[in-house]
Amino acid sequence: MRTNYTLHTHTVGFDGRNTPAEMVDAARKAGIKNIGFSNHFIVHPAVKKSKMYEYSVRGGYSNIYSADADEAIAKFSKHYAVVRGLREKYPDMNILCGMEMDWFQYPGWRDAVNYAVTRLNPDYIIGAMHFIDRGVDGILNVHDIKNAESRESTRLMREYYQNLMKLAEYDWRPMVFRFNWVAHFDLPRKIGLRCDDMENAALDALARNGAPLEINTALMGNRRYGPIGARARRIRQITAAGMPVLVSDDAHDVSRVGANFGIVEKLAKPQNFYTDFNELKQKIGIRSR
Repeated sequence: MRTNYTLHTHTVGFDGRNTPAEMVDAARKAGIKNIGFSNHFIVHPAVKKSKMYEYSVRGGYSNIYSADADEAIAKFSKHYAVVRGLREKYPDMNILCGMEMDWFQYPGWRDAVNYAVTRLNPDYIIGAMHFIDRGVDGILNVHDIKNAESRESTRLMREYYQNLMKLAEYDWRPMVFRFNWVAHFDLPRKIGLRCDDMENAALDALARNGAPLEINTALMGNRRYGPIGARARRIRQITAAGMPVLVSDDAHDVSRVGANFGIVEKLAKPQNFYTDFNELKQKIGIRSR
């Protein structure tokens, strides 16, 4: 395995199952010297009306959802204090504070996240889209798409990818930040949903706009996500599309840290695919300690 970083990770207190210290130990054992913590930063005024919020409360991971920026800032300030405190304990490790931020279109999202990022000063921000935004009336999680009637599910899938294309073309000039890269653009495959034409259109839009993209190994080999052969074709397509590409494990526990990185390295075309952290941070603007 050549990849020497893992930057898409989740911890206990959000929707992960291990502490930051345990995740750092797992990275060290895997020979990974650069680790970043990127818990979910999901800010929406209607998020607690989402069906997924009910599940999160029962599951003990409601911290991933916030109704406003101040609520999210309070959660992340405590979390970042713990992560930054590990740097003295692990002087041989490069430990970073990131976040996985959901992109929304409701009025006020831009100001809310600008304010939060200014206050929290993360080292990098992963862009994600787990929802279809219905504004103040609510939001639909990708799991809601699967549970819809067949015709409605198809319509919602197309709406999801249309919104992802809007994300690809988003005007970041009024913002104090931009996403360093975009996570799992094929997220609906996680629950067995596919819409190949729209998925390809979203990938094309991301490539046209130069959006860095991750190859997520979390479900590598999962039958709902597609066989390894199909994933290999998709990985080669992504790494040949022209945007910077990195690998992520989306680790929610220590067993997933660095999982399947070696498989992706063998499958990916070399152009624009970064396995070295120092090259990656220069290409996509990650701050390093």
